[in-house]
Amino acid sequence: MRAVPLQERHLDEAARLETLCFSRPWSRQALAEELENPTAVFMAAEDDTGELLGYAGMHVVCGEGYIDNVAVFPQARRRGVGRLLVQSLVQWIREHEGVFLTLEVRPSNEPAISLYGSLGFEEVGRRPRFYECPTEDALLMTLYLA
Repeated sequence: MRAVPLQERHLDEAARLETLCFSRPWSRQALAEELENPTAVFMAAEDDTGELLGYAGMHVVCGEGYIDNVAVFPQARRRGVGRLLVQSLVQWIREHEGVFLTLEVRPSNEPAISLYGSLGFEEVGRRPRFYECPTEDALLMTLYLA
């Protein structure tokens, strides 16, 4: 398994993965636009055959990173794919002298919260009623790099 920059060849499967993971999925077109966005860093996790296992993306401005999505196909979960993807984003922002990396997560998503915590992210706040379908707050978690 390896992390590589998200590419055009990943987009169909990444868009399909969006519909499996999120109540408001990004479209293939929205993902394609991120390939051209200079503030976007999107990584794909592939198996040894090049099959997409998951992807993650962030936007970085002035050293401040915001993770938008971390998505892993159900059959690939609990195999270190999410960890690899988040670690690749952390490595990227460290190499580019970032100050912090932040994200939102549903409080009910205990596996994700555990993963982020194990990587050094701390809960720093809450956004009331941030998510829909179902309605739920968002926990804000941040990794400070400086």
